[in-house]
Amino acid sequence: MASDEPEVTTVTSKGQITIPSRLRDQFGLEQGTKLMVVPTEYGLVLKKVELPSIAEFQQRVEDRTDTVELSLDEVTQLVHEARGSEE
Repeated sequence: MASDEPEVTTVTSKGQITIPSRLRDQFGLEQGTKLMVVPTEYGLVLKKVELPSIAEFQQRVEDRTDTVELSLDEVTQLVHEARGSEE
């Protein structure tokens, strides 16, 4: 089967789907991988979300401390907003 050929999956009663193993392997989708679901006029698009590790995030924050003035509380709030969670 060519890599661009569609595959069929079924939505369960809980709204879950199984991504075929060939596609999981091709796109590096492992247990715990985060996917963003984007509605479009053509249907739904799944996009792999790659979050930085804590160490990478801390380094990014440190790299920007001279250019951006934010308190620790403001940084924490931005992190929660980016993750889509509430404090």
